[in-house]
Amino acid sequence: MKRLAGLLGVLAVTGLAVPPALAFLEKSRRDREGVLPFDEDANELDYAVIFGELKARSRADAFRGGELFVWYGGGVLDLRGATLDPAGATLSVRAIFGGVEILVPESWPVVVHASSALGATDDATDPSTADPSGPTLVLETRSIFGGITVDSRPDEPEPILVGASPD
Repeated sequence: MKRLAGLLGVLAVTGLAVPPALAFLEKSRRDREGVLPFDEDANELDYAVIFGELKARSRADAFRGGELFVWYGGGVLDLRGATLDPAGATLSVRAIFGGVEILVPESWPVVVHASSALGATDDATDPSTADPSGPTLVLETRSIFGGITVDSRPDEPEPILVGASPD
Protein backbone atom coordinates (compact mmCIF):
# COMPACT_ATOMS: atom_id res chain seq x y z
CA MET A 1 0.00 0.00 0.00
CA LYS A 2 2.87 2.39 0.82
CA ARG A 3 4.44 1.61 -2.53
CA LEU A 4 1.19 2.53 -4.34
CA ALA A 5 0.88 5.76 -2.33
CA GLY A 6 4.49 6.66 -3.16
CA LEU A 7 3.91 5.98 -6.86
CA LEU A 8 0.77 8.12 -6.85
CA GLY A 9 2.70 10.89 -5.08
CA VAL A 10 5.47 10.83 -7.69
CA LEU A 11 2.91 10.89 -10.49
CA ALA A 12 1.09 13.82 -8.89
CA VAL A 13 4.28 15.85 -8.41
CA THR A 14 5.64 15.15 -11.91
CA GLY A 15 2.20 15.73 -13.40
CA LEU A 16 2.17 19.20 -11.90
CA ALA A 17 5.87 19.94 -12.51
CA VAL A 18 6.31 18.71 -16.08
CA PRO A 19 3.72 20.95 -17.83
CA PRO A 20 5.21 24.24 -16.51
CA ALA A 21 8.70 23.06 -17.45
CA LEU A 22 7.59 22.17 -20.96
CA ALA A 23 5.74 25.47 -21.29
CA PHE A 24 8.85 27.36 -20.17
CA LEU A 25 10.97 25.55 -22.77
CA GLU A 26 8.40 26.28 -25.50
CA LYS A 27 8.23 29.95 -24.46
CA SER A 28 12.04 30.16 -24.54
CA ARG A 29 12.09 28.66 -28.03
CA ARG A 30 9.44 31.11 -29.23
CA ASP A 31 11.34 34.05 -27.69
CA ARG A 32 14.50 33.01 -29.54
CA GLU A 33 12.76 32.43 -32.86
CA GLY A 34 10.40 35.38 -32.62
CA VAL A 35 6.65 35.01 -32.40
CA LEU A 36 4.54 36.31 -35.23
CA PRO A 37 1.76 38.72 -34.32
CA PHE A 38 -1.83 37.59 -34.77
CA ASP A 39 -2.86 38.02 -38.43
CA GLU A 40 -6.41 39.34 -38.26
CA ASP A 41 -6.95 38.94 -42.02
CA ALA A 42 -5.91 35.26 -42.16
CA ASN A 43 -8.60 32.80 -43.24
CA GLU A 44 -6.95 30.02 -41.23
CA LEU A 45 -5.27 30.42 -37.90
CA ASP A 46 -2.55 28.46 -36.16
CA TYR A 47 -1.84 30.31 -32.95
CA ALA A 48 -0.51 29.50 -29.49
CA VAL A 49 -0.61 31.50 -26.29
CA ILE A 50 1.75 30.28 -23.57
CA PHE A 51 2.01 32.25 -20.33
CA GLY A 52 0.38 35.17 -22.12
CA GLU A 53 -2.79 36.98 -22.96
CA LEU A 54 -4.75 36.71 -26.18
CA LYS A 55 -6.69 39.73 -27.43
CA ALA A 56 -7.32 38.97 -31.08
CA ARG A 57 -9.98 40.07 -33.55
CA SER A 58 -10.40 38.37 -36.90
CA ARG A 59 -11.52 40.16 -40.07
CA ALA A 60 -11.12 37.12 -42.35
CA ASP A 61 -13.23 37.21 -45.48
CA ALA A 62 -13.50 33.39 -45.73
CA PHE A 63 -12.68 32.00 -42.28
CA ARG A 64 -12.00 28.25 -42.49
CA GLY A 65 -10.87 27.61 -38.90
CA GLY A 66 -7.54 26.28 -37.73
CA GLU A 67 -5.96 25.68 -34.34
CA LEU A 68 -5.72 27.71 -31.15
CA PHE A 69 -3.65 26.49 -28.22
CA VAL A 70 -3.77 28.19 -24.81
CA TRP A 71 -1.40 27.02 -22.07
CA TYR A 72 -1.15 28.88 -18.75
CA GLY A 73 -2.69 31.88 -20.47
CA GLY A 74 -5.96 33.05 -21.85
CA GLY A 75 -7.99 35.77 -23.40
CA VAL A 76 -10.45 36.47 -26.17
CA LEU A 77 -10.65 35.45 -29.82
CA ASP A 78 -13.22 37.73 -31.44
CA LEU A 79 -14.58 36.35 -34.72
CA ARG A 80 -17.49 38.81 -34.99
CA GLY A 81 -15.70 40.76 -37.74
CA ALA A 82 -15.03 37.64 -39.81
CA THR A 83 -17.07 35.96 -42.53
CA LEU A 84 -17.32 32.18 -42.60
CA ASP A 85 -16.13 30.30 -45.66
CA PRO A 86 -19.19 29.06 -47.64
CA ALA A 87 -18.11 25.48 -46.82
CA GLY A 88 -18.01 26.28 -43.09
CA ALA A 89 -15.11 26.14 -40.67
CA THR A 90 -13.58 23.84 -38.07
CA LEU A 91 -11.65 25.42 -35.21
CA SER A 92 -9.67 23.20 -32.85
CA VAL A 93 -9.16 24.83 -29.44
CA ARG A 94 -6.98 23.41 -26.67
CA ALA A 95 -6.83 24.98 -23.19
CA ILE A 96 -4.47 23.62 -20.55
CA PHE A 97 -4.40 25.51 -17.25
CA GLY A 98 -5.87 28.49 -19.09
CA GLY A 99 -9.02 29.78 -20.66
CA VAL A 100 -10.31 31.40 -23.79
CA GLU A 101 -13.52 33.09 -24.83
CA ILE A 102 -14.50 32.83 -28.48
CA LEU A 103 -16.96 35.46 -29.70
CA VAL A 104 -18.95 34.71 -32.85
CA PRO A 105 -21.63 36.61 -34.79
CA GLU A 106 -25.18 35.86 -33.68
CA SER A 107 -26.05 34.57 -37.18
CA TRP A 108 -23.43 31.78 -37.14
CA PRO A 109 -24.65 28.27 -36.39
CA VAL A 110 -22.17 26.70 -33.95
CA VAL A 111 -21.62 23.00 -33.22
CA VAL A 112 -19.38 22.13 -30.26
CA HIS A 113 -17.60 18.80 -29.77
CA ALA A 114 -16.03 19.04 -26.32
CA SER A 115 -13.78 16.87 -24.23
CA SER A 116 -12.37 17.90 -20.87
CA ALA A 117 -10.57 16.68 -17.79
CA LEU A 118 -11.21 18.92 -14.79
CA GLY A 119 -12.13 21.68 -17.21
CA ALA A 120 -15.15 22.68 -19.26
CA THR A 121 -16.46 24.07 -22.52
CA ASP A 122 -19.50 26.33 -22.35
CA ASP A 123 -21.63 27.03 -25.42
CA ALA A 124 -23.43 30.27 -24.58
CA THR A 125 -24.64 30.95 -28.14
CA ASP A 126 -28.36 31.33 -28.83
CA PRO A 127 -29.31 28.84 -31.59
CA SER A 128 -32.56 30.72 -32.25
CA THR A 129 -30.62 33.70 -33.69
CA ALA A 130 -28.44 31.54 -36.00
CA ASP A 131 -29.15 31.30 -39.72
CA PRO A 132 -29.62 27.54 -40.38
CA SER A 133 -29.10 28.02 -44.13
CA GLY A 134 -25.63 29.53 -43.64
CA PRO A 135 -22.27 27.85 -43.10
CA THR A 136 -21.52 26.34 -39.70
CA LEU A 137 -18.62 26.81 -37.31
CA VAL A 138 -17.56 23.51 -35.74
CA LEU A 139 -15.55 23.84 -32.54
CA GLU A 140 -13.51 20.85 -31.42
CA THR A 141 -12.42 21.68 -27.88
CA ARG A 142 -10.17 19.95 -25.39
CA SER A 143 -9.58 21.39 -21.94
CA ILE A 144 -7.46 20.19 -19.04
CA PHE A 145 -7.76 22.32 -15.92
CA GLY A 146 -8.99 25.04 -18.28
CA GLY A 147 -12.09 26.57 -19.73
CA ILE A 148 -13.42 27.48 -23.15
CA THR A 149 -16.51 29.61 -23.74
CA VAL A 150 -18.16 30.39 -27.05
CA ASP A 151 -20.61 33.29 -27.04
CA SER A 152 -22.58 35.24 -29.61
CA ARG A 153 -23.24 38.51 -27.85
CA PRO A 154 -23.48 41.66 -29.98
CA ASP A 155 -20.39 43.72 -30.67
CA GLU A 156 -19.95 46.41 -28.05
CA PRO A 157 -19.34 50.01 -29.15
CA GLU A 158 -16.18 51.75 -28.00
CA PRO A 159 -16.62 53.09 -24.46
CA ILE A 160 -17.32 56.77 -24.02
CA LEU A 161 -15.17 58.40 -21.36
CA VAL A 162 -17.19 60.56 -18.96
CA GLY A 163 -15.84 64.08 -18.80
CA ALA A 164 -13.71 63.69 -21.91
CA SER A 165 -13.98 66.41 -24.50
CA PRO A 166 -14.88 65.28 -28.03
CA ASP A 167 -12.07 65.65 -30.57
